[in-house]
Amino acid sequence: MRNTMNRFIKKVARVLLVVAVISGGMLSGASGVWAQTKGSLAKQIKGTWTLVSIYNEQDGKKTEVFGPNPRGSLILTPNGRFSIIMMRGRLPKFASNNRMTGTAEENQSVAQGSFANFGTYKVVSEKEKTLNFHIEGCTFPNWDGQDQKRFVTVTGDELKLTVPAAAIGGTNYLVWKRAK
Repeated sequence: MRNTMNRFIKKVARVLLVVAVISGGMLSGASGVWAQTKGSLAKQIKGTWTLVSIYNEQDGKKTEVFGPNPRGSLILTPNGRFSIIMMRGRLPKFASNNRMTGTAEENQSVAQGSFANFGTYKVVSEKEKTLNFHIEGCTFPNWDGQDQKRFVTVTGDELKLTVPAAAIGGTNYLVWKRAK
């Protein structure tokens, strides 16, 4: 059990490191083109977004996936790369102050309270407002290598994403605000 948990933690750490490196590189090249809100869907969605809310709907029941004050970042680059990081508003600190020696409960809390993935994206249909996300890496490893459909709408500085096949089942509805 401990070896399995350690392998999972190492994989999560690698994914988060890659996401952080990609995010840092993209932020250093940010430009005014990302602030566009008119034109094609591809132009409207490009940029950096912060998570406002995320809820899951399943069997008629709505659940706030990461609680009432989630945190997160969505980055959609002009050249078709993406990274997503989402987490609860507060994650528990590790008593040992060492992420490699967290207790089973601490590790479970962090693993269930956060989610990250990265890869490439493309607009599939302007008319239907659909995107394809090709997931290169994910903290839910079952998604690694998958192509997944997303529905998107942009109104001003707000982007709404619908994930019809959420990792927890049901459908996820995410609201993002353009980062300033």
